Formats: sequence, C-alpha cells, structure tokens
Amino acid sequence: MAWRDMTAEEAEAIGKSVYEEMVRPSLKGAAEPIGHFLAVDYDSRDWELDERLHKAARRLRERKPHADVYGFRVGFPAAFESLSP
Repeated sequence: MAWRDMTAEEAEAIGKSVYEEMVRPSLKGAAEPIGHFLAVDYDSRDWELDERLHKAARRLRERKPHADVYGFRVGFPAAFESLSP
C-alpha cells in the first residue's frame, strides 16, 4: 500500500513501528537521534536515518530506486513529509 492510500495516522503508525522495531535497536545504546529524519520505504520497511531528509531518502533510493518514501522527524510529532519519485 502506498503512503498516498493511507491516512496520516496510518502512515505515522508505520513510521513509529519501523523506528521502534528496527531503528532504535540498531542504535546499540547511542544517543537518541532527536531531530534527525527517518526515511521509510513502506513496501519493504527499509529505512535510512540522517540529519537531512533528502540525504536519507537519496541513500534509501540508491538501494530501492522505486521506493515509496515517507519521512519522519525523530522526536517531533508533526514534522513529516513525503518524497515520491
């Protein structure tokens, strides 16, 4: 399902799920990346994290050229944006 077919709440729930289940465990005790952007491909649940959303999305698309990317800002409830090809 593409993010465009979801409600904002559904998209946010997936982003939070990816963060909690995949990103946070990969930090291995490092500081929480508050303010960084999480770029998520909804089909594969693949992700990238960076201080800049466009950098995270670019790295994600290097692996998944047709990724349906949705971006979330870690620690901020309303800062998210979409980056479709």
